[in-house]
Amino acid sequence: MEECIFCKIIKNEIKASTIFEDDRFIAFLDKSPIFKGHTLLIPKKHIETIFDFSEDYLKDLAVETKRIAEGVKKGIGCDGILLINNNIVSQSVPHFHVHIIPREKGKPLRGFMWPRTRYKNEIEEEEFKEKIEKAIEMLK
Repeated sequence: MEECIFCKIIKNEIKASTIFEDDRFIAFLDKSPIFKGHTLLIPKKHIETIFDFSEDYLKDLAVETKRIAEGVKKGIGCDGILLINNNIVSQSVPHFHVHIIPREKGKPLRGFMWPRTRYKNEIEEEEFKEKIEKAIEMLK
């Protein structure tokens, strides 16, 4: 899939703030986060929807999703995590991805896919990246 933005991230053709990578999956900070620390986890193999996964690969994805979610929660100290995955309808990129979104008590969600925030600058984005990377590494 030459035109897939996530495949380009996997091939290092597009820069991303990668917080985790192994031979099967990659996780990176969302460029338009709902809340700071919003992370995307994707398979390195181009798989469009949950319906296209083998059962074993999907089980591995679930385990990795839990680990990355724990890393986000511990890394930035949020109260909880929201997991979202769109398949076909409202799927902005036709490459399977799990949104791992930090939640804070008292910070409500508004509307569908809510107003997005931005990092102040690349330094702040890097700080969030490093916090989550360290927490994920500790979970291995």
